[in-house]
Amino acid sequence: MAEAICLILHRKSANEPKVKQAVDFVQSKDIDLRVRIPWNKKDKARVVKEALAAGAKRIIAGGGDGTVNGVVAALVGKGKKSPRAVMGILPLGTANDFAHGCGLPVEDLDRCLEIACTAPARQIDVGRLNSRPFLNVASGGFGAEITATTPVDMKKALGGGAYTIMGLIKAFDLQPYRGRLLVPGEEPREGAMLVMAVGNNRLAGGGFEVAPKARLDDGLLDLAIVLDHPAREFGRLASELRHIDNPENEYVFYRQLAEFELESEQPVHVNLDGEPIRKRHLRFSVLPKHLGVVF
Repeated sequence: MAEAICLILHRKSANEPKVKQAVDFVQSKDIDLRVRIPWNKKDKARVVKEALAAGAKRIIAGGGDGTVNGVVAALVGKGKKSPRAVMGILPLGTANDFAHGCGLPVEDLDRCLEIACTAPARQIDVGRLNSRPFLNVASGGFGAEITATTPVDMKKALGGGAYTIMGLIKAFDLQPYRGRLLVPGEEPREGAMLVMAVGNNRLAGGGFEVAPKARLDDGLLDLAIVLDHPAREFGRLASELRHIDNPENEYVFYRQLAEFELESEQPVHVNLDGEPIRKRHLRFSVLPKHLGVVF
């Protein structure tokens, strides 16, 4: 029998009572939902491909932002053509930034899964970092470095402030990344970066609005960079972060671009929808309205 709707479920969530309840809820409505559980992160692509081969027209990512990214990568591949299947979301992570940014009722898993199974899909952009696709936000600089390297107990002790730009700047005294921004048709812009965010959607780091102007279907990525600044200007930086897209800002840089590159003198830690990578050369581009997503 064809698998019209397939839930790709993070294995750590498979035995959660609320997840079982949500699956029972939609199946009680005569929705033919099949559940597949990848063994690990690398197994996700295989499971998605098997579901597509079995006839799935709707793939639901059940997990956090990292799970969403893994399912997107399996669906989009090299990005040569739009996927046949559309994607839904069952938000089961800690932050669930993409789901929150899409306006899903994250606290109501029954409703989220029903939406994922039955609502119409919207065609949205897919961002690309080098050859890797992403739907939400690529954050770079020492914010991503802390996310990747700080022990879990320290993150818990720091609380939610550790995932905001101000919280990171206050908590850690790290050196900026020196490099340059390359935009087609413009002169290179050189500088020293503390934190950057490249948003296809608005939220990152547990609900922090890093790309307030971002839209999922505008064909653009929103680039926000916090530049190095003297300690005496910390107050001004705090003010600029409250108006991140103000063109008069001196230490916060914000642009909407279809493609650009960032080159750094040292490898930059990047958190790509929850997945850590480390590169000196970052090339960003957009696949406009490339993937159907249900929300």
